[in-house]
Amino acid sequence: MGFSVEKSGLMTTIQDNGRTGYRNIGMPVSGPMDTIAFRLANLLAGNEESAPALEVTMQGPVLHFTSDTELVLCGADLKPSINHEQISNNKPLLIKKGDVLRFGLAAEGMRVYIAFKGGIKMDKQLGSCSTYTPAKVGGYYGRPLKAGDKIEFNHQGHTERKISWSASPSFFTYLHKKEVRVLKSKQWNWFTEEAQSSFFSEEFTIQAESDRMGYRLDGPKLMMNEARELATEGIATGSIQVPPNGQPIILMADSQPTGGYPKIANIITADLPVIAQLKPLEKIQFKEVTLEEAYRALTTIEDDFKIIKAGIRLKM
Repeated sequence: MGFSVEKSGLMTTIQDNGRTGYRNIGMPVSGPMDTIAFRLANLLAGNEESAPALEVTMQGPVLHFTSDTELVLCGADLKPSINHEQISNNKPLLIKKGDVLRFGLAAEGMRVYIAFKGGIKMDKQLGSCSTYTPAKVGGYYGRPLKAGDKIEFNHQGHTERKISWSASPSFFTYLHKKEVRVLKSKQWNWFTEEAQSSFFSEEFTIQAESDRMGYRLDGPKLMMNEARELATEGIATGSIQVPPNGQPIILMADSQPTGGYPKIANIITADLPVIAQLKPLEKIQFKEVTLEEAYRALTTIEDDFKIIKAGIRLKM
């Protein structure tokens, strides 16, 4: 028993913490775009933080529950409701058989994660349940959920415990953030002084063509000093490639393992969730940080998770 999909929404996929160890055969890591919201949703649901969950993008599905369960939503505010009664993110919610989960329009953020207590039944492909739609790998037949799909829970039964606690909204301040921290790439000096200056001083707009593979930006053209060829090389999530038209592309969770465009900078790991929650037409500005500052930002997040895990252990 679990839930059936009555309406698909814009794009709802199953993601776990990603498919590592296969980039050498051209397979992206995939996994959640916003790792913070994904991990927290699982922890609040009492799961391992890597358990498969739903990643809902911008416009949510309609889910009809065929058994009791507990669920947690973390990330964007997509105005969720149960049986037309508004519910909150960041806390465990008791669900009864027959309940219907719906979403409204995105009020803030782009992606929300739904974790179910005990997780969902899903076979792994290449060591992961994460959906990678271009290759039809992982998730539910390698595609987004659609009307008529039926998903089963690992855990059945309903807990009657009272739930009066939630994660602090302060953990999601990055949803309001429009400044993104970066490290200069090794091809930084290939770009003109004007491009280098504009990259940090001017804003860029998220284009509608952005997706899980990459966020396309519109802004000042970032031109190179001279036409140069770059041998195809390995690239990481968060790399900012600049194609010949001068408009940068931020590589995201489903991005290819190699690329041949020069890279002007790399978004630090701690700020990838910021990008993941930006909607089309929203603006961002880049800020340079040192490698030490990047490490410190990531350490701060992990320290916060340690505190959250300790708090959850006391509540469970």
